[in-house]
Amino acid sequence: SEVMPGISFICDFKEDLRNKENLILQSLDSLIHFEHYKKDILINEKSYFLGCTLYDGYPMSHIDNNEHFLCIEGKLYGKDERRTRIELNYLANTLNGPIQEVKEGLSEWLLNTDGDFVIFVLNKRNNEINIINDALGRLPLYYYKGNKKLIVSREVRFIKHLIGGIKFDRMAIAQYLLFCYPLGKRTLFENVNRLEPATIIRIKLCDSQIEINNIFQFNFDKKKYASRNIEDNANHLVDLFNEACKDRNDSFKDYNNILSLSGGLDSRSVGACLQKNDIPFCGATFLDFNKTSETDVKIAKQLADIFNIDLNVIVLSPPKGKDNFKLLRIKNGLNYLSMSFILPFFDKIKEIYRSRIIYITGDGGDKFLHDIGPFKKLSNLDELINYIILNNQIFSLDRISVLTGIQKNELIDNLKNHLISYPEKEYNQKYVHFIIYERGFKWLFEGEDRNRFYFLSITPFYSIQFVNYAMNCPDSQKSNYRLYRKFLNNMNPEASKIDYADYGMPITSKKFNFNLLMRSIFNKLPATIKTTIKKVAKKPISYKYDSTIIKCLRDQLKNCNHIGEYLSQVEIENILNNPDIYRKQDIETLFTITSTIEDYHCNESTIEKYFEIDFI
Repeated sequence: SEVMPGISFICDFKEDLRNKENLILQSLDSLIHFEHYKKDILINEKSYFLGCTLYDGYPMSHIDNNEHFLCIEGKLYGKDERRTRIELNYLANTLNGPIQEVKEGLSEWLLNTDGDFVIFVLNKRNNEINIINDALGRLPLYYYKGNKKLIVSREVRFIKHLIGGIKFDRMAIAQYLLFCYPLGKRTLFENVNRLEPATIIRIKLCDSQIEINNIFQFNFDKKKYASRNIEDNANHLVDLFNEACKDRNDSFKDYNNILSLSGGLDSRSVGACLQKNDIPFCGATFLDFNKTSETDVKIAKQLADIFNIDLNVIVLSPPKGKDNFKLLRIKNGLNYLSMSFILPFFDKIKEIYRSRIIYITGDGGDKFLHDIGPFKKLSNLDELINYIILNNQIFSLDRISVLTGIQKNELIDNLKNHLISYPEKEYNQKYVHFIIYERGFKWLFEGEDRNRFYFLSITPFYSIQFVNYAMNCPDSQKSNYRLYRKFLNNMNPEASKIDYADYGMPITSKKFNFNLLMRSIFNKLPATIKTTIKKVAKKPISYKYDSTIIKCLRDQLKNCNHIGEYLSQVEIENILNNPDIYRKQDIETLFTITSTIEDYHCNESTIEKYFEIDFI
């Protein structure tokens, strides 16, 4: 079974783990698929175990001295090995003491430490274990907390293997059908949670205590740099971005830098920055099987000429059953299966550049340099909920209710309580929190994690210093691409004169401003009118009645009775009998859920019967 690299940890105060060594090693083995993966056992004690799986070049290191055993997965950027050791020892020493003091010290450290990491610290003197993730939770980490027992892993499958009899979380399934990701700590599995960003797990081995504490959450109400003018803010962001690119390059000196280049603004910003700082890199882009990315390829070629780099254009065939199956096993439904088309692209990059690849993306640019707030002022919780659902939903609430048996008001109440827990007071900023913490962290981070199955995937946009500064710039400066334009222009004016694929024109043109004006008028129209215009302008693409995915879904219903425990079979059949009234994304979201339920409950996958068949 294919699985992510990363750490896996067990703590059990009831059973001697050494008696379960075979099961634990089997669970680790289930995380090894390709021969370039290997497993490593770091600690094997009576009540706790730490192991990991990795491939050559995957960043995993540990420090063992008289006081501590430290293990770090990932990197602290901008720090060489010596500096990293000093920082980690400093961190280990700040973890002693009451939780409130620890939180304050740790909060400051995390906000000043750029990196994608999970850190494990065993204090040998006081017999305490701490596990900490970075301020943004860049490496998804999952955990199961039972009675006197804790399992933490970068891989849901490892946890499932050890706790057996896994159940799915009905509310999470409903949320997934609504947004394509479950919210907050939820995964698709009951009692298996995703560790929130900036969280500490504390285990006191002497008195069998396990605590999980969130250290801080961003509050987007406050805009510290609202009084600074747009030029100053853009210049400062460029400085931080330069630093983020250089620090990442310094951390991976003997790797091949491959930039994922498209026709958007984010990847070209990264390319502009790499070129400006004389960091060597190549570009890679793909032409998908139905040619929807033709414009992106054309623009990527123009950008490659400006950056004076080689660009590999990889032409993709339709995804096959084996690609869907592989993605299902890697991400366990947390990256939806229609993304399986990209796996052959990664295979090709590996084939061309061999090992030690750094895959650099523009992920995050769309979150921090744009005004991602609502188009109108939201004045209460109901307006916020309606706005979130209207702008982010996959299936309608009524359809989800029929599919899952969860009442509409129960789903809305759950969403309400979740939104109330956000630290912001302003409803528009709560929406921003939703887009960053849910869509960003719960959907896009899982996609980046899929990439890490092949090679390291990094982005300078998620440098904590950059994020912190950008989110303190006022939304008014971000609106209509004003801040982005100055940011990109500052790095490479030529790159900003090339068409932006989403609009078919450069962001520097007068026509672009007119287009933005038209869009803002459209966005202010009532929702019903907008929906009608969209339907008339562009008919959603649907699957045909005899397409592979519809056939496979039908087979899943026959082969796995457990699907009916969570979803109405009658309603699924109703959808399958009328696929033309649903968008492709609807069917693919449902298919991801049914495939995950079948894989876990029936220990087999119907998709395997369609291994060499195109999923179109």
